[in-house]
Amino acid sequence: MIYDRPIYYALIHITIGMVAAWFPPLFPLFLIYQLVQLLLNKRFFLFEGEIRNGNSVPHTALKIAEVCVGFLIGRWILDSPTKKVGMM
Repeated sequence: MIYDRPIYYALIHITIGMVAAWFPPLFPLFLIYQLVQLLLNKRFFLFEGEIRNGNSVPHTALKIAEVCVGFLIGRWILDSPTKKVGMM
């Protein structure tokens, strides 16, 4: 099951996407990293300090989708006009 995992992993992927909006080279680096994990059939767990066997296309697609959501949020923040509130 690809959805049975702590929420902080999704938040990390979304944050990576947001940072990639400011630093675009991060996005292809993340994609390459995910592809390597998929091809090696490995998964790296930062907080557990473990590398485990077992990866799948749906799991990788979910992580990439989370990064894309973060990227869109980051672009929205960057592209939104600054609104100044004047005194009346």
